[in-house]
Amino acid sequence: MTDGEVDSRTVFDSIDTGLILLDADQRVLQWNSAFSAMCGLRADVALGRRLDDVFPDGEPERLRYAIGAALKSGVSSLLTHSLHSRVFPLRTRAGRTLVHDVTVSAIGSKSRSCLIQIIDVTVAAGREHVLRERQNARYDAVVASAADVIVTFDAKGVIQLANPAARRQFGYGEGELLGKNIDILFPGEDAWTRTRCAVLNDRAVRQPVQLMGRRKDGSPSHLELSLSRWQSEKRIFVTAILRDVNERHAAEEERRIAAESLAEANATLEQRVAERTSQLMQAEEALRQSAKMEAIGQLTGGIAHDFNNLLQGVIGALDLVQRRIAAGRIGDVDRFLDGAMASAKRAAALTHRLLAFSRRQPVDPRPVDMNELIAAVEDLLRRSIGESIAMEVVRDRDLWLVRCDGHQLENALLNLSINARDALPDGGTLTIETSNATLGAEEAKLWELPAGEYVSLRVRDTGVGMPPDVKARAFDPFYTTKPIGQGTGLGLSTIYGFVRQSDGSIRIDSEEGKGTTVQLLLPRYYGQKEISVATDRTSDDQEEGTNDVILVVEDDAIVRLLIVDVLNDLGYRTLEAVDGPSALRLLLSPQRIDLLVTDIGLPGLNGRQLADAALEKRPGLRVLFMTGYAENAASSSFLASGMEIVAKPVTMDILARRIREIMKR
Repeated sequence: MTDGEVDSRTVFDSIDTGLILLDADQRVLQWNSAFSAMCGLRADVALGRRLDDVFPDGEPERLRYAIGAALKSGVSSLLTHSLHSRVFPLRTRAGRTLVHDVTVSAIGSKSRSCLIQIIDVTVAAGREHVLRERQNARYDAVVASAADVIVTFDAKGVIQLANPAARRQFGYGEGELLGKNIDILFPGEDAWTRTRCAVLNDRAVRQPVQLMGRRKDGSPSHLELSLSRWQSEKRIFVTAILRDVNERHAAEEERRIAAESLAEANATLEQRVAERTSQLMQAEEALRQSAKMEAIGQLTGGIAHDFNNLLQGVIGALDLVQRRIAAGRIGDVDRFLDGAMASAKRAAALTHRLLAFSRRQPVDPRPVDMNELIAAVEDLLRRSIGESIAMEVVRDRDLWLVRCDGHQLENALLNLSINARDALPDGGTLTIETSNATLGAEEAKLWELPAGEYVSLRVRDTGVGMPPDVKARAFDPFYTTKPIGQGTGLGLSTIYGFVRQSDGSIRIDSEEGKGTTVQLLLPRYYGQKEISVATDRTSDDQEEGTNDVILVVEDDAIVRLLIVDVLNDLGYRTLEAVDGPSALRLLLSPQRIDLLVTDIGLPGLNGRQLADAALEKRPGLRVLFMTGYAENAASSSFLASGMEIVAKPVTMDILARRIREIMKR
């Protein structure tokens, strides 16, 4: 041998744990001196032989499995020691069985040989045996002193252990239960049979189980059962722990009887409570109705006050016109007619504000660039606020579009600017600012809006500000802090209705002495701006009519008369219908019709239904809706392509201009 081989063998023999080196065929190549001492055999006796031939009294199957697993995975495989370990038939010098741990490790990736290490754990195993015996002694003491019944039985149901509590609970003497079948404790109890079978078959059981046991004298006993399955060597055992719940069962039975008695006694009480609850609900409903009527009374009172004043102007002026005409004095009737017209227009404006507040005003939504809209009315705003107030306009250059009724947005901006002017009696600064805004989930909740992209319009002043009580009521209809005759109390409520109707939101931030900021948020519009069609308005009055035919559908005879008269003056040919069905008959006929002008609220068939039916027959028909109020018309999705809307009341010149614009397109 070379020096290197001698040194390796010396090291191999010097290790104080047993080592066995096997080749790829699991034949012994060598083992060290420590293992020779353990087994009593020299290494040359085993060279070239398989281990199960050398040690026929060992556990060759376990060893072959461990060797195969180590060679296959390349990972060490451990055979844990036990008090009766027989991997190898090893003995101590005193002749006792040598308890050992065995580890198998693969060596090299090509040779596929392996190394078996045998470690003497006899002392440790003996110590463990002593500890286990001591622990079992403690367990025996615990079982004997336990207040609960503890019974262990085997797979056949034969009782192997019964503690003193079991004997006391079931009335048996010492040792009397051992060897008996445990079913004698629970005769005819289905819950016991199901639970025992499930546990023996290692199935999950919801525990504890309530069941009835039988004592030796036949008396019943209410028990709460928990079972656990365990295995020793090749035998299966079940330990049952039973808790006496007779007192609890008796208490529950007493409570049940008491509850039944109480329920019976309270039957009439429940009826009385139900009657009283009904009375309280009626009183609450009456109170709610009273509050509702009070709110309606306040609203109608404000409307009646303003409308009576406006009607007084109309009726009084027309009465004077009749008197002057009857007297032949027609030279000065124009000023009375102008007064009547002014009062009527104010009444129309009041109606529009009320509809805007309730979000029922008919809308004509179109793509709007707020920057362009502000630029168009900037001169008007500067003239309206006066020279003592500085106005600043801050525009976002990349401002997104919105889709809303542009005229209503102009009115909102003008109204907010006038409010700011009134809050600046000694002068100050009014700032109008536009910007883009993206709301996350949390911020959107504060605005009561869906998360997403919006366009912001802020109108900020450095004026007197609002106290908290005024700010809280700022959007209430007919609420105003201005002197009588200088405000209707519908300005901010109108703006609120318009903004909410446009799927946006509005908020006021104000503090006394520090000014007020009103901010509007309107949803971003992702489409393109519309290209407006230019019209020559200077020639409206002189423009001659055409042969175009217009169908006018209106159930109010006076309104229909006025519209037809205006259209005839413009040179259009007209057809008339008083309701939806009669109009539909004309639309389904071969009669030429170029434009349908219809009220929305019609008897029999409303205006939108009429238009939809007509468009199926005449796909290119243009439609102009007229409405004083229609709930569906307030929605921005009411109008389809080719449809437009105008709100009543409308002056005849505005109606004529609108019709000419439609007919030119």
